[in-house]
Amino acid sequence: MRKVVLYIAMSLDGYIADVDGGVAWLDGDGSDTDSFSKFIKTIDTVILGYRTYHQIVTELSPDDWVYHGKKSYVITHRDIESTDEIIFTN
Repeated sequence: MRKVVLYIAMSLDGYIADVDGGVAWLDGDGSDTDSFSKFIKTIDTVILGYRTYHQIVTELSPDDWVYHGKKSYVITHRDIESTDEIIFTN
């Protein structure tokens, strides 16, 4: 059995994004700006929802897939063709 690790940022009131879907508040307090890059090196698979996927490919990193080299699963009801690295499933 594989180990599953949840890595998520959430505000105290239970939200991941602001009311407009933005994540600019994720800058944090600056105490450890390298924690995510250290963490991401330890995993081989990423699971995300369509909204997060869409925000990555249209706003945050439209030119490069940020999880290159990792198997990625996008949970969605949309009919999108999978690639070698990104599997769209519902």
